[in-house]
Amino acid sequence: MTSWTPKLTNVVGTDGTNGTGEYIDAGGVVTFTAQIVAKKETSAASSAGFGLKLPVPAKTGKRVVFQLELDGRDADGGVWSGGGVIYAGGDGTQIDRLRVTTDSNGAALSNIGYLYGDAEGAAEAEIITVSGSYIRA
Repeated sequence: MTSWTPKLTNVVGTDGTNGTGEYIDAGGVVTFTAQIVAKKETSAASSAGFGLKLPVPAKTGKRVVFQLELDGRDADGGVWSGGGVIYAGGDGTQIDRLRVTTDSNGAALSNIGYLYGDAEGAAEAEIITVSGSYIRA
């Protein structure tokens, strides 16, 4: 496995997160796991929410969905499942959206657009973990 430092995209102001990740690039397929830890308050630049830079560009023209888990505020406030999506129209350099299920409707997904980090008395960070495979460019 090769290490890389995943970074959020679509961040406004300072990115208060740290990322660690590993990936394998073999036979034209990239398999990865990325973990983003919010140490400081971090906000998305738009309602589209955060994206995530990929270690190796993906083949464009296909929609790809990845598994995502979000450990809530103080990293013990619950775990929400969701997904990361590369859209067919994306440029392949990043996951375009990071989303989790909402409590208002089990089928609804909400873009992740804000991480508390150390804001409002949070003692520990939120943690986003994304994993999956895709065809490289």
